[in-house]
Amino acid sequence: MIKDNKIKRIYVKEALANKNYLSYRIDLMLFKVLISFVIFILTYLIYLDLMLSVLTASLVFAIITLVNKVNVEKKNEKGRDILLKKIKQEYFSSKIEEMQTSDFELLIKLFFCNEGYKNVVKSGISLYLAEKEGYICCIKIFKLFDGTEVEKIDVRSLLTFMGNSGIRKGFLVATSGLSEDAAKLIDKFKDKFEITIIDIEGLYSLAEKNKILPEEAFFHKMLNDKKTISKKELKENVLDIRKVYLYIAASVFFYMSSVWMPENRLVIDISYFFIIMAIINIIYFVTYKYLNK
Repeated sequence: MIKDNKIKRIYVKEALANKNYLSYRIDLMLFKVLISFVIFILTYLIYLDLMLSVLTASLVFAIITLVNKVNVEKKNEKGRDILLKKIKQEYFSSKIEEMQTSDFELLIKLFFCNEGYKNVVKSGISLYLAEKEGYICCIKIFKLFDGTEVEKIDVRSLLTFMGNSGIRKGFLVATSGLSEDAAKLIDKFKDKFEITIIDIEGLYSLAEKNKILPEEAFFHKMLNDKKTISKKELKENVLDIRKVYLYIAASVFFYMSSVWMPENRLVIDISYFFIIMAIINIIYFVTYKYLNK
């Protein structure tokens, strides 16, 4: 794995799905500080020993930091696998789209030959017959443009050919999906014909199995061009209406702490800070919503 903080942020962000990376890390830090502060207050109230309270809170802070680090590393590994697969699939799809139909059909023949099918011969337009374990199967290939679908008439032609030829098993290889009517027609005759659909994801799995994709180092280089954290993402993280609950809870906690420790002016200032952040967040949310309308 490339030891790069930029790449690591991208991996973790991918594992978080819809949650912002910066928001995730700030939340971890804020909860860590709040829990450590709670431990400090409780220890001080019980033992009235400042040094013991500081040491206990520091120990809790260190333990939570270690736990957070382990969790972040797990998300890093998970995000790495997710993002690499996504980039590989995008790369594979782009190469398939660039292929001529004849070359694409040769690739499909290669996949089937490697799966143990013999005597793969052409029997029509993008239609092949192949033999495995003494049985003849039919392979219909559709190389379609993005946004198009395999239609009902295409499936009907395939089923008619299989019925007239006495073939029960068939493969429908398509770079795009099936229309609703086409899928219903296949389901209608599922007791008579065994049709296996191989879509772009299935083709990608075969490409990986046959090791025709570039090495992972090639895809790591593609990751270097990805954006990490922008000013817009930073603003959206801080000014997120979901943060209001956290800001209010933090302000109440620090205000109560100032009551317990009136000599500590910093605690009440922190409470005011979170109150201000909550107010700003609410104003921003209401204004932004009004402007959108």
